[in-house]
Amino acid sequence: MSTLNKITNSVRESLDVLAEGWQDLWHKARHAITHFTPTSDDENTGGNRWGLLSAELLEGRDEVTVSIEAPGLEKQDFEIFVDNQTLVIKGTKQSSTERNEGHFHISERAYGRFERLVPLPCEVDEGETRAIYKGGVLTIVLPKSKEAQPRIISIS
Repeated sequence: MSTLNKITNSVRESLDVLAEGWQDLWHKARHAITHFTPTSDDENTGGNRWGLLSAELLEGRDEVTVSIEAPGLEKQDFEIFVDNQTLVIKGTKQSSTERNEGHFHISERAYGRFERLVPLPCEVDEGETRAIYKGGVLTIVLPKSKEAQPRIISIS
């Protein structure tokens, strides 16, 4: 094998490893990184189109609790539903201030419409689900469906 072929094969292998690493990172982060679609009011704010809505999912014996950090919103800004064992959280984050002068040097906030998907570990009872928004954190409590709850067997 010529030196050129060895270098070509080495570069291909390196690119394959790099692509695999990026694909693994994207797979792990794809649910946390949220795309924001700017509304007409938000297009001139200079904000990001991608943001992080950090989440925690806790599975208890009888329920699943999902908490999402979503500061700067009001409870009416959210739409929440379950679709095919996935919790769907949609909303709109509006730019809060109007600026007539100056320019941004740093703008890491994201504004506009967003959708966050959280895969659920089991089937839940949507009809009994409740949500609370307090201190910038949206907490959704989803009772497990009767089929998903553990059944206690007593010994006679």
